[in-house]
Amino acid sequence: MSRIASVRVLDPLPSSTLVEIEADDGTVGIGLTQSASAVIRPIIEHGPNALRTHLLGRDPLDVEELWRAMWIGWPGQYGRGSEGGLAANAMGALDIALWDLAGKLRGEPIWKLLGGRAQDRVMAYASGSMFVSSSYEGAGPWRQKSPEALEREAAGHVAAGFRAMKFGWGTHFEPEDRERLHAIRDGAGPDARLMVDVGCCPGYWTPGWDAAAAIRAGRMLEEIHAFFMEEPMPPHDVEGHARVRAGTRTRIATGESLTTVDEFERFIDREAVSIVQPDAGQMGISQAVTVARSADAVGLLCAPHSPWSAVLVAAHVAIQSTIAGGILVEYPALATYDPGSRVGEISRLMNFSLVEHPPEVIDGFLVPSDRPGLGVGGFVPGAIEQLRSLA
Repeated sequence: MSRIASVRVLDPLPSSTLVEIEADDGTVGIGLTQSASAVIRPIIEHGPNALRTHLLGRDPLDVEELWRAMWIGWPGQYGRGSEGGLAANAMGALDIALWDLAGKLRGEPIWKLLGGRAQDRVMAYASGSMFVSSSYEGAGPWRQKSPEALEREAAGHVAAGFRAMKFGWGTHFEPEDRERLHAIRDGAGPDARLMVDVGCCPGYWTPGWDAAAAIRAGRMLEEIHAFFMEEPMPPHDVEGHARVRAGTRTRIATGESLTTVDEFERFIDREAVSIVQPDAGQMGISQAVTVARSADAVGLLCAPHSPWSAVLVAAHVAIQSTIAGGILVEYPALATYDPGSRVGEISRLMNFSLVEHPPEVIDGFLVPSDRPGLGVGGFVPGAIEQLRSLA
């Protein structure tokens, strides 16, 4: 029987934490969370209740029991209604690595460990922004792209083979923004799925933004036949999301900031959303697949959040392929960044250079890998060094 021999934390970027879990035969599973390594590393490594203490010497094939051991073993993380927060993010990264390790040890892909495929491929969507790259790098105020630029970008996604795309929007749903939205539809054509993400900054925390404003935004999105509007209200506001869903024909999606099954169940039970968006980097594969199945059982759709890493894209393809309602997987849109921008280079490295076998979009779809575990192999040392140079 294999045993877990080591748990390692890698932190090439302040904003992300990579982990490796090695079995005593030298097999290594990899995982990742987008939370800051300055916080995640101590949770995993330091103190008598550090998460690594609940894994070392244990059977790496018993993934779900290891999740339970971490959850109960970390102070304050047990009991219905708990909100996992950063501790759940750390557990999520380790849980991904455990599933990857278990698959490699068994010689089977994660989708098979999860019970088998319900679909052979999952549509990818290009995840971009209405803001220019310098806005993300602190170079002055947030600046919006022109309608012409957005139309070109949308057309470029279609030319690259995408059948779906999303733009981060903030609270810019003023009358003058109607032209921008219609420009995206013009560039994408009539058949592409279009999504818009309200999000936090600048978004639902903007003074004056409330459910009524979100409903108005949803109705504006009806004009371009948007497939969904993402996170129109603060992430734990179940009633606010329910009100918005009732006020517009545009589907409402949320979940990127939630870290436990209990948090999602509040939205599912209240019928507050049309689409759930679990993020394996926030909560791990064990919890994310539970959320996806719960949504699927009551006829809701699932479209996981995160275009930030090949590791997470691979995890989400594995999950989505096992449920009928797994409609989309978020994928990076490098065309959204200015040439040579730092944030664009980080995205390129995290998605296309970080692992040995990054997931590939073919004709607008991602195919779950038949390789063991996540199917991406291991971390590439050269890419990690390049990321450190950009930190």
